[in-house]
Amino acid sequence: MSMQQTFQQQIDGLRDQVRQLDDDCSNDIVEETATRLKGLNFSPPVITPLDTFLRLQRRELLAEIERILAMPDAQACALAPDNTKKCEDLRVQFITVLIYYYKKLVQLRKGNPEDWDEVDDLYVHD
Repeated sequence: MSMQQTFQQQIDGLRDQVRQLDDDCSNDIVEETATRLKGLNFSPPVITPLDTFLRLQRRELLAEIERILAMPDAQACALAPDNTKKCEDLRVQFITVLIYYYKKLVQLRKGNPEDWDEVDDLYVHD
């Protein structure tokens, strides 16, 4: 199996994860959650601009994955511009982190108290 197939399989798996997410909520809830998180200076370690990230929904998340994949190597892989494997690893890492924090965001939008407690502990009580 080639490195490219492995990379493509990873990306396909990440896309499938996103497609299976239940992120159904109103635009009002998306905006209310985004406003509250911005007020707390919420700053997840994603390469997507914060205003964009906080308002993402599943279809935009898939588009954001495509944007990361389409980035010029010099931008996406500045730490390893001459290492194709490392560049692929970095793209997978950027997308994985984006999905992880998006899942958290979805839970916040649903009003999950444990996730809000975690945010409060990190951004309010410190």
